[in-house]
Parts: sequence; C-alpha cells; structure tokens
Amino acid sequence: MRFKFECVGLPSAGVFAIFATLLSATVASSQRVTPPPASTASGDLSSMDLEQLMKIEVVFAGSKRAQQTRDVPSFVSVVTAAQIKEHGYRTLADVLKTLPDFYISNDRNYSFTGVRGFDRPGDYNSRVLLLLNGLRTNDNMYDQAHIGEDFIVDMDLVDHIEVIRGPSAAIYGNNALFAVINVVTKQGQSLQGPEVAATAASFGTYAGRASYGKTFDNSLDLLVSASVSDSKGQRLYFPEFDRPSTNNGVADHADYERFSKLLATATKGGFSLQASNVWREQGIPTGSFGTLFNDPRTQSIDGLTLASLSYTRSLSDSASFSARVHGGRSTYWGTFASAAGESPDKDDGIGEWWGADLDARRRIARHFVTVGAEYQDDFRQTDDNHNAEPYILYYSMSKHSDRYGVFAQDEITLFAPLLLYAGARYDRYETFGSALSPRVGLIYTPSGQTTLKVLAGRAFRAPNVYEMFADNLTFKPNLQLQPERIETLELVAQQMIGGGVQLSASTFHNKLTSLLTQRIDSTDKRLVFENSGEIASKGLEFGLGVNRGHGPSGELTYTLQRTENRATRIELTNSPRQMAKLQLRAPLGVHDATLGLDAQWMSDRATLAGNTDPGSVVTNLSLLAPRVFGRFELSATVYNVFGVAYGAPGSVEHVQDIIQQDGRSFRVKTALRF
Repeated sequence: MRFKFECVGLPSAGVFAIFATLLSATVASSQRVTPPPASTASGDLSSMDLEQLMKIEVVFAGSKRAQQTRDVPSFVSVVTAAQIKEHGYRTLADVLKTLPDFYISNDRNYSFTGVRGFDRPGDYNSRVLLLLNGLRTNDNMYDQAHIGEDFIVDMDLVDHIEVIRGPSAAIYGNNALFAVINVVTKQGQSLQGPEVAATAASFGTYAGRASYGKTFDNSLDLLVSASVSDSKGQRLYFPEFDRPSTNNGVADHADYERFSKLLATATKGGFSLQASNVWREQGIPTGSFGTLFNDPRTQSIDGLTLASLSYTRSLSDSASFSARVHGGRSTYWGTFASAAGESPDKDDGIGEWWGADLDARRRIARHFVTVGAEYQDDFRQTDDNHNAEPYILYYSMSKHSDRYGVFAQDEITLFAPLLLYAGARYDRYETFGSALSPRVGLIYTPSGQTTLKVLAGRAFRAPNVYEMFADNLTFKPNLQLQPERIETLELVAQQMIGGGVQLSASTFHNKLTSLLTQRIDSTDKRLVFENSGEIASKGLEFGLGVNRGHGPSGELTYTLQRTENRATRIELTNSPRQMAKLQLRAPLGVHDATLGLDAQWMSDRATLAGNTDPGSVVTNLSLLAPRVFGRFELSATVYNVFGVAYGAPGSVEHVQDIIQQDGRSFRVKTALRF
C-alpha cells in the first residue's frame, strides 16, 4: 500500500480539453521581455566578463517583472542554457544540487529538494513553488513539484532557470516558503529550423528529441518539441533484503524508467500560448510500503498537462498589464504488488483545475506599484485505492474546492542608491480560511559594484486535500488543519572586485511554525496530520564567482547552517550542517569545446532511525563540442567520476534507513541542427 500520493497526468476532457488544444509560448510578457536573457541575447557573450553579464541579465520571478538580479528583494541564482550544456545537467534536480543552500535526495522513485537544511522525509517538494514561464506546476492534490525526469520540460529546451530564495508568498501565495523556481523555456528564434538529438547512457538508457523553432516574417514565434526516453535500469543491491527468499537483496532492473514530453509555444504581439505534457513510468526497486521485493509490477506512473493563454499590453506612463487563463490536469497511478500470485493494489489520483490571473504595473513618481489577483477552481480532486482484479474498492475521495488571492507591492526609491520594497498578499481558501503574507526589503546600491540587502517576510503552505480529507484504513481526516507559516530575516551582500570577480555573503534566520506532521491516533491506530512543532534554522553562505570574459570561469560556494526543533534543540533528519559546491568551465580551443567540472561536498545527515548518513564528495566531468562539422553538437559526461558510494536518508515507507545513490555512470549525446 502506498501512503504518499501525488498527482500528475495526461490530457483530460471538459474545460481542460479546450486548453490542451492550444499552442503556447510564454505565459506573459512579464515572463518574456526585451532584452532577452543573457543566454539568448544577440551578440557574442563569451567575451563579456561577469560584471558585464550581470548588467544585461534579467529575471522575472522576483516581482513578476523584468529586473536585474541585484534589484530583486532576494538572494538570486540564475543558471543559463549554456551552463546546462557545459555541465551535462540531465534534470532540474541536477541543476539545483549545484546551487548554494540546495541539496537533493532520491528514493529510487522521486527526487526531493532540501533548502537551507529543511527536507522532511516524505515531503514531496511542497514547500518550494515551481513555475514554468511563470505558470504554477505544483499540482492541486498534493502540491508536488517534480524536479527529476518527471519535470514537464526537456532540459534542452530551457533558456534559463531563476531561483528566488526566501519567502515569496507576498507575490505568489501557497508553497513559496523556501524558494520560487522559475524555468524559462527557449523561443523559436533560438532554433530557426529543425533540430534532432539522440542520447545513449548507462543502465540501458536511450533517448531522442525532435524540435522545430522559428520566428516568421509576420513576427509569429513558434516552438514545438517532443522527447522520449527508455531506461532498463540497473542491478541494485539492498542488504536489508539479503535473503534467499528475496533474491539475496538484488533488484534486477526493477528501477526502469520511461518518459515522454511535449512542448508547444507560440507568441505574436501581446498574445502568448503554451501547452506542455509529461508522462513518466518508474519502477520502484526498494520494496517500499511493504511490497514484494524485486517485483517489476510495483511502479508509479505520473503525468502532468498544462496549458495557458495570456495577453500583455504596455500603456502610457510606464504602465502595463497582463492577463492569463490556464488549465491543468495531474494524474498519478501507483501499482503495488504485495503478495505473489495475487492482483496488486492500485492507487489513482487525479486533479483538474482552471484559473485566471491579472497583474498590473505602473510607475508613479518614486514608486513602482504592482498589483494582481488570482483565482483557481479545483473542480476535480479524486483519489482511489482498489484491488486490480477482481476490482475491490478500498477507499475513495472526491473533492471540489476553489481559492483566490490578491496582492500589492510598492518599490519606493527613497533616494538614489536606496530602494524600499513593501508588499502583502491575501489568500482565501475554501478548505481552511485565509492567510496574509507580507514582505519588506531594503536594497542599497552605493555603486555598480556593491549591493546590500536586508529582507524580511512571511509565507505559508496550505494543507493539501489529502492531508485534510484522507479517510481510509491508514489515514484519518483532520478538517481543523491550518497552514504552516514561515518567518524569515536575511542579510545579503554582493561585491564586484574587478576583473570579473564577485564575492557574495548572506546570513539567514528562519522560524517555521504550525508544522504539518503525522502522528498515530491512540484510539484507532490510524495516522492523522496535525499542526504541531516549531522549527528554527540559521546559517551563513559565502560565494566566489569568476568570469573574465575569456579563459576558465566558475563558482565556489560554502554553506554553514543548523536546523533544529525549537522545543528539543535536536537537529532535523536529512539536514546537512555544511555544504560546499564547485563549478568550473574551461575552453579547450578546438571546435569551441569546453570542459566542465562539478563537485559537491555535503556533511553527514541524521536518519529517521537515529543513524548517520556519512558525508560525501561527488564529482562530475563533462566535455562539450558545440560545433563539430558545423552542424553537430557532441557532449559526453561522466557522473560520480570516482565511483563514490553514498546514500540519502530513507522515509517511513522504506525498510532501508539509507538508500544508495548512483555510482559511476555516463551519458553521450549528439544534436544536429538543420
């Protein structure tokens, strides 16, 4: 039986079917403006140093408008398409684990992200808001943010990724506790014709992609793409199952993975259309939830479909507005083989929704005011558990809810180098009531080389439908659940010291209250979610970036933090005290080839069983040749070059206290542009 439920899925009928027929581009010009981001701007960026690049680099997710990173009221990271290629990043999880504060765990089914020392086992990324061109991708059933191959877009189609740390609920509402991640896709003009790619990798993995992009004479920008992949999986050994009856602990290719992804975008004038879909089938080799070990029938199938239509218009007096309608469908199917010769149990979770957003901006003297409103109708939220053959229904849940939110933010230029941010958002949920999320920030830029930020905010995570209403043999409902809330104070300093070198430092203090946790009810021995516990986190972060416009470039970061239960003073499980990250890129002088190196060190982490998951250093090495024979692009990456054996803490559904991660593996990839 599976007790973690998340929904992602395939196209549906009804209202969503209308949206699913739309081609789409970006969600609004608040996500696509001129000039384009550094990774696609015209001109030769390779000769620009770090300071020059920062002047043209803009992000959109900080305040729902284009801003230089230094003007965003947050500690911001931007990862470009060039960096994704140069380092051979396969998934969004690969990108995030290289960034300060972030770390990744994988339970052989899903990838999970921790931020600033917080990643509770069993939490499916619901405390991070994940956007695609500004459109929410977290589902409406379990608030899941997918960051592995179950992410909705092929990484080849990513233009850049914006990571906004800290609470951003004053702009976005639910889930924006620790970070907002906005993945911005490429436009058709970046391809100007057809492109195909093929990949071969370890564990019997093969993948292909076909894309077409172009900007036509009538200014229509179009991009369409399809990707497929099939992986047989690897032979894994789990000592917890080392018995003759369980194949001596060996799972033979039970972690297979298959997926397909579709993306279509179209932009003309102020109109933008976007449609995307992912379907992924993943074998579960760990014997979790009491399932039979080494039984290939145990698997999860996830799908997500999103579509949107948006319109943006610039008015006089530095004013503009954008409007968007959108729809989505998420589906989860889980198959769990619990007894040999018997039909497996099935979990089916489906969420469907439609919504509308409206944002407006205007500069008034020293003020830049942004206001907005959002509405979402979650018209389908269903979850069933049943036996496959014969069909026996064990549990069924069906809900329909809606929510709305309004927000306002003012950016006030107090005097030339000092900017004040003040904003708040009010959200109303049919399920639990209301939440108010304020934020304030001071940004001081005495020169083009120095930036100082003082930031404070409060955000929330709403209890999801399953946490509130699940009522079966394992879980019982709790209709009195209230949102989790986080309060954050942060200081950020950034200094350019010439020659393409930047130093950065930040310190933060987080307090998380009304934490949603599980406990066993003594009356009926069922699990129930409740608001209890208070978490405190504090830390320091340091960074060094080097890019002289020629020769080697890279980033070095170090994080020191402590996250603990405020009542017991005990550190949280799966919470590393220290992390260090290194990324280096060096030109080789042949076919514009580059050599990329990643190294991530993480200190030890406590596990649920009270043990220690030892620290580790994992190193990846990548070679990229973008101009072989003119049209070909070749790349090769070796992951975990030194074959370091390391793991990640397991969750309550696992027999394993520590789940092994991948050893040495490789990927070879070629792309041909016509």
